[in-house]
Amino acid sequence: MVTPEFVALRALMGDAWVEANILSEKSEHLLGRWYRKADGNPWVQYTDQLVERLMGSDRLAFDKAALARKLAAEYVSTLAEIEVAVHLLEQGFGLVLEPTAPAKGPDFRADIADKSYFVEVRAVSDSEDDERFNAVSSEVFARLSATPSRYTVEVTVGDDCIAGSGELKKAIDQIVNALSVMKEKKWGHARLFHSSSGSILDPGTGLSAEEKDMVAKAEIIAHFNDTGKDEEQTVASAWRPYKSPPEPDQTHERLKKMLSKKRTQLPENSRGILVFDVSELFMLSDFSIESALYGDLVVRLTAASTPGGPIGEPTLFRNGRGFFGKSSRVSAVVFHTRFVDRGKMENRWRVYPTNRANEGTIQLEEAELSLFGDLEDRKNLSAENLPEALSPASEDTTEN
Repeated sequence: MVTPEFVALRALMGDAWVEANILSEKSEHLLGRWYRKADGNPWVQYTDQLVERLMGSDRLAFDKAALARKLAAEYVSTLAEIEVAVHLLEQGFGLVLEPTAPAKGPDFRADIADKSYFVEVRAVSDSEDDERFNAVSSEVFARLSATPSRYTVEVTVGDDCIAGSGELKKAIDQIVNALSVMKEKKWGHARLFHSSSGSILDPGTGLSAEEKDMVAKAEIIAHFNDTGKDEEQTVASAWRPYKSPPEPDQTHERLKKMLSKKRTQLPENSRGILVFDVSELFMLSDFSIESALYGDLVVRLTAASTPGGPIGEPTLFRNGRGFFGKSSRVSAVVFHTRFVDRGKMENRWRVYPTNRANEGTIQLEEAELSLFGDLEDRKNLSAENLPEALSPASEDTTEN
């Protein structure tokens, strides 16, 4: 009898799902597309091996049906969670998945040596902002395509606009309402500016100083043009804001925002660990990571000791405006990268301990930190080196 392919995935997902979503030529699931790409593609086999290790462990309790649903619907983010779970099991941890469910909380509680660590996982990709933009655009298009008018609408979508949000719904309501106003007033052109402060519809007659201030903060801008003919739907297009000159790289600021959102999943006064899977972030640098976590690198020049004398040696330091300076819930952040080496999947785990010293933050010892990955040159930030390595921020900016 021939052993079927992907035994572990079949045990978790069911034979019918594997046949339809991996082996079928018509599959749209990412596992199926990988399987069709090339014989011996390592990704599908890798996923099967991870599931096998997960299901074969006696130190992990989880809802099999719930995991199957997540793997089917959210493969990339669920793969990251499975990788973290397997990694921690291999380090000797016992795991509890979603320990605070149904309440909001971390993905795992990891227990070892009579200590508990709360772990939250996040998969990050370069395409996330594209996904946000496309989701917002689709929501705008869906409403306007069902709205008859004689206008076309060019919509500029701001960087902080989120699909499904109440603010976006208000903006779309204002756009639809503006179509009726323009028809009634027989305007040929107009622009709508919407922000959390309200909306302004400008037919080109000029704006007051107060209105100009609101326009500068607009997250949605809609430009209307009369086509001269009533149509059954409103044709719309979506654009990103034009920025001149181009902005400098803001990867570290983006990371800080994501870290700040995820920290709320961790309980206060605990050993909190954030794991970010950055396998898809091809341009992520050490500089961006360290700036996001510890603050911007600043050069300080020592004044000359005598008039006209030489300036002293420059010193480098972090300005303390990084993520760790604002959060007491996180003991360490782990950056995970998976990659293919000679046809085999490999993983890299890099650990960045907090550099915040205050009573509400739990610093971890080197042995604890090493369980989560490689400390590299950051061993000086382990608890054994207190108080030399860690120092309180110059001002308390804790967000918890």
